[in-house]
Amino acid sequence: MESIHTIKARAKAHKITMSAVCQEAGIQQSQVSRWLSGNVEPLWTSVNQLNIALNKLIEESPVTVD
Repeated sequence: MESIHTIKARAKAHKITMSAVCQEAGIQQSQVSRWLSGNVEPLWTSVNQLNIALNKLIEESPVTVD
């Protein structure tokens, strides 16, 4: 399972905001912020939802050539 920090890094690498990932996953961004700060430990199912949402957004994002 990917960590919440890995998901955030992958989103950034693909120029996708965590706000967009949270919206796609149906998880409040404030909750994800608490997970990232280490104040609360996320459930595996929630992290999995974020991972699935990010994968979907990556697949849907336009391919750019540098």
